[in-house]
Amino acid sequence: MRVYLAFGAAVAVIAALSFSHWQAYRAGRAVEQAVFTQQIVKENTDAANTAEKWRDALRRCNDAGGMYDFAAGACDR
Repeated sequence: MRVYLAFGAAVAVIAALSFSHWQAYRAGRAVEQAVFTQQIVKENTDAANTAEKWRDALRRCNDAGGMYDFAAGACDR
């Protein structure tokens, strides 16, 4: 009878440890996913802002009668 109780206690401890480690893994993964998503949003925002600045420079150059040099990133007037 004691063997069954010891075996049951060991199984219960292993199950509790497995569950706690699984929950810690899920919590850490959720945090990493949030950080990763935040990084992607920041990179997309930075790319959009850079593209908008470039488009604005092109528009201003064309409005002033110049020719935009894409290789140099400057307006030739």
